[in-house]
Amino acid sequence: MDSREAAGTAWSQEERPGLGRLIAPLPEEVFLRDHLGSRPLLLTGRPGRFAALFGWPDLNECLAAARVDPARMHLTRARQGVPVSSLAEPVPQLAARGKPLRLRPDRVLHALREGATLVLDGVEELHARLRSLVGSVERSLGAPVQANLYANLGGAADGFGIHWDDHDVLVIQAAGAKHWEVHGPTQEASVGVLSAPEQPVGRPYWTGTLTDGDVLYLPRGWWHRVSPGDGPSLHLTLGARLPSAGDLLGRLLRHMAAGQAIVRHDLPRHAGASTTASFYGDLRAALTEAVEEEGLLERLADEVCRAAVPERPVFTLPSAGTGPAESP
Repeated sequence: MDSREAAGTAWSQEERPGLGRLIAPLPEEVFLRDHLGSRPLLLTGRPGRFAALFGWPDLNECLAAARVDPARMHLTRARQGVPVSSLAEPVPQLAARGKPLRLRPDRVLHALREGATLVLDGVEELHARLRSLVGSVERSLGAPVQANLYANLGGAADGFGIHWDDHDVLVIQAAGAKHWEVHGPTQEASVGVLSAPEQPVGRPYWTGTLTDGDVLYLPRGWWHRVSPGDGPSLHLTLGARLPSAGDLLGRLLRHMAAGQAIVRHDLPRHAGASTTASFYGDLRAALTEAVEEEGLLERLADEVCRAAVPERPVFTLPSAGTGPAESP
């Protein structure tokens, strides 16, 4: 594990967060060249480093302002089968518009004291400074990024057991501590449902405890197990789905389909042998011509990378309505 000491100063409220500040003093270009997609990285920081970014008061505000959304909120490893809706109550309404729910603080506290971990997916959508951080990291990585939050009060069970993610992760320990066990990948470049790597055996690649102020980077496919400590813990995971060769092939297919009828044809499932052989011969020829066209794959790869980062809505009412995400 490549380990470095993070920048000693805490983030200020006025400072605009970004990848460079997150991994300082390691230069951003060094991280992108030497670590992104290939090697883990641990940056140990001082307690309180992320206090101005996100902490327990911010989580309390998000929970008080948000309505229950099962697509965003989850409970892990509490009493099995307990849905997050069981922690909620109806929202008093002057006019009936659906049946919204809001979280009850006493029920949430009870569940966390029983060992549950509360997970909020896409928490940057609920918090302005996280939204700014995620947007900046997206521009640096050239990939869509989502921030998920994990909160527990200590003594919780492992959230997900040992597992691997099909996307890269930057873990920000914002408060408390979590113990990590990291194993190397057991299959090269594992991807979602297309991969079924075997669980690792033998000694871990790294074990250690992330404490308040630390950052851990893991490329996709690296196995890990996370165990809460004895006290309250709050950590954020920035997940990034980097453009892959599969994305390039999808773009190549669309490019070919626009100009070559053979790519749009149905497969000859019921045709005779001669027709079937002719079809696959024509398809091979079209694929060969496309991949051998000078510069085509590189141009399409550039298109994939430029299209990888989605625009996030920025409202400018009462003037222009919506616009693209902030520019750096």
